[in-house]
Amino acid sequence: MEGYTTTLRRKDTTKGPPLRILSLDGGGVRGFSMLVLLEALMHRSFVEIYGRPPRPDEKLKPCDCFDLISGVGTGGLIALMLGRLRLDLETCKNVYVRMTRKVFETDKTIAGIPYKHTLFKASKLEEAIRECVREHTVSEEEGNDGTKAGGHEFQNLMSPTSAVEFPQRAASVRSNASFIPNSPVQSLRNSIHGVRWGNPDASLYDGRENRTKTAVTAVFKGTPKNGHSILLRSYDSRKEPPPEFNCTIWQAGRATCATGLAFKPIAIGNSVFVDEGAGKYNPSPQILDEAAVNEWPGRDIGVFVSIGTGKRPAGTNNRQSEWYESFLGGTMGNFAEARRRLISKIENCEEIHQQMLNSHLQKRGVPLENYCRLNVEVGVGDFGMNENVLSPHYYCTDWLTTSLGGIDYLT
Repeated sequence: MEGYTTTLRRKDTTKGPPLRILSLDGGGVRGFSMLVLLEALMHRSFVEIYGRPPRPDEKLKPCDCFDLISGVGTGGLIALMLGRLRLDLETCKNVYVRMTRKVFETDKTIAGIPYKHTLFKASKLEEAIRECVREHTVSEEEGNDGTKAGGHEFQNLMSPTSAVEFPQRAASVRSNASFIPNSPVQSLRNSIHGVRWGNPDASLYDGRENRTKTAVTAVFKGTPKNGHSILLRSYDSRKEPPPEFNCTIWQAGRATCATGLAFKPIAIGNSVFVDEGAGKYNPSPQILDEAAVNEWPGRDIGVFVSIGTGKRPAGTNNRQSEWYESFLGGTMGNFAEARRRLISKIENCEEIHQQMLNSHLQKRGVPLENYCRLNVEVGVGDFGMNENVLSPHYYCTDWLTTSLGGIDYLT
């Protein structure tokens, strides 16, 4: 941007222990499977480190393990919850189920045929994200938002528009160890006698030191098919100004989910975001570049974990069509074509994984053994955008018992 100058609001360092990066694919409701896989990986890592399973009060929080958590689409929503809102995995699973039932299971179709230009109501998604942010920007003891993170994070329960000052807590520093067992904290957010609500319009930007960084990908409206996604970050970039300075958490969630098929565009400031075909559902190369080139140049990547939302079993037909696609025309015919493009983008995630293995990891100086890709095979009938949100429990179980044994732990 010509004439752009700024003073970074947060310091960063290129010196330190090897980095741990988490990248989450997009792909509809099936994002729940990523939480199942991540929970299994972190649980096994905890056992490897401590020689025992975690106690009920020792919540598995990826924000205490990873330096950068990123994603796209539903993977972006999960990244915001795990990174920016610092949720533990069990809480995130519960919130995700609630959110997707509100948004995705009330689609705008009849017998699988759409009757609108998009499948889902953007207003429902906005409501769901804002509700999540309001609930989880309450307790500063849990490492969530504080008053210096981007405005008035706490509000009086009886007067939602009035800000309340609270004592500032000491900064919570991520340990060099993989996990920090959490002490029990009395949560106020579900108490009927509580006196605080969080701020549903909390800023995406988090200016506090030693917080895990969070980034989600989004696409400017009008980006050509061979164009690139941009990053909406919770931190100041060393390389470029933010696309929008005053982006909220819920706006970032809407932007990363805005595709021509699923949700309508969203305007944030002077920018309009919608993926009309340029976006990728596996953001791993872009996220690796963000870590290795932009934010921590010269620093080793100790672990890069990439998690997918599911792939077809080998040998199945990747051109399978819905029953109505052969005779639809007009708007619904365009929808059928858009649906095929969507599934193609989901399947392309594994091609991007192969690109990481073949060239991109080496290009950024990351040993192959430091890269981990988790992606389960799903039944052909389940390979769609709007499946039962809990079905990943079934197709993850067998895969987990045979696949995690060969994965290096997050130590």
